[in-house]
Amino acid sequence: MLKVKNPSPKKLNSILQKNPLTDATILHYTGNMWGIGARVSAHAAIQRINANKQRGNPGMIVLVPDILWFNEDNIKVPERVYALMQQYFPGNLSIAFKVDDSRFEHVAVDGKVAFRVPTDPLLRLFIELLDEPIVSTSVNYSQLPAENDVGRLERVFASWFDFALYPHPKAIQPGAVASTLVEYIEATDSGEEAIKCLREGSVPYYEIKRSFYKPLIMFVCTANICRSPIAEKLFRKMIQEHNLSLSCDSCGLLEGGHMMSLPALQLLMENGITEAQEHVSKQITQQMVAASWLVLTMEERQRNFLREANPDSRHKILTLNEITGYEGDIDDPYESDIEVYQKTYQIIEERLQILLDKIMNKKISLVKGR
Repeated sequence: MLKVKNPSPKKLNSILQKNPLTDATILHYTGNMWGIGARVSAHAAIQRINANKQRGNPGMIVLVPDILWFNEDNIKVPERVYALMQQYFPGNLSIAFKVDDSRFEHVAVDGKVAFRVPTDPLLRLFIELLDEPIVSTSVNYSQLPAENDVGRLERVFASWFDFALYPHPKAIQPGAVASTLVEYIEATDSGEEAIKCLREGSVPYYEIKRSFYKPLIMFVCTANICRSPIAEKLFRKMIQEHNLSLSCDSCGLLEGGHMMSLPALQLLMENGITEAQEHVSKQITQQMVAASWLVLTMEERQRNFLREANPDSRHKILTLNEITGYEGDIDDPYESDIEVYQKTYQIIEERLQILLDKIMNKKISLVKGR
């Protein structure tokens, strides 16, 4: 077994130029657990993996470097599935859907292929340098628990691998965490499109199901008493007026439990949004970020703080100005007079109209940089 430990991009590229792993079995770390895999075109290696695992099911997860790959390789992704990819990739969610591509027939189940963008950046780079997806499955005998101890992997399963890619030791999390696997069900004459849970892992299925039917847009400001609740209430009204399958919410960076500021409440009430009087501020959590399709902040510093705290979700955390083509912040009107609040209200409303247009015309692109 050839072991490569935390290589630089240049070194990894050099290794693969000399040894492209055409028919090799590959030990890799997804960011959540260890796996065994091979190039998707390495049929013989995949057969050896199934024989070693003593499994008959041909289905495997296909790992790709990012969601740009689907367009680049002409893989048609259903619209709602693509929205889930935007929200959860890279992440610990695998999504199976019909793919009419002979390259994947040997790892498909009933014509459906399960795809995922792994969280580990070294593995994503590795797949990109291979210029081909890899298949991935857990390291274990069929029906037994997945092996996630590096020592046992090398002692007990070393003969399974031709090549081993090790990330930096600090990147390895204790314990194996399986991905949640869902299947996309196409719409029929008698019903609408749906998803089905095939295996629940670290991503809660109820959250995925909610995101599938009504993707969530989360508006964020400092205290969740002025700007973000104005954005939430206004955008909810827009969603309802256009009968869109979206949901929205708001929160802040500070501890919650407070009423909306009176000038903000006054402006919303004057515009017929009476639900504003029920608002109670709340503080953002990592779970809120994970459950959101978009997280839109009012200031760049809020965006940067949340990106640092949620690195795998940074691609979907933007400022409201940024996503609508503007620069800078939407300033906090707190403790200002009503004229300042009115200006802030108007700015937010204008940005939301642009956001709505971009969503309706499918011009939202959320891709984590390579």
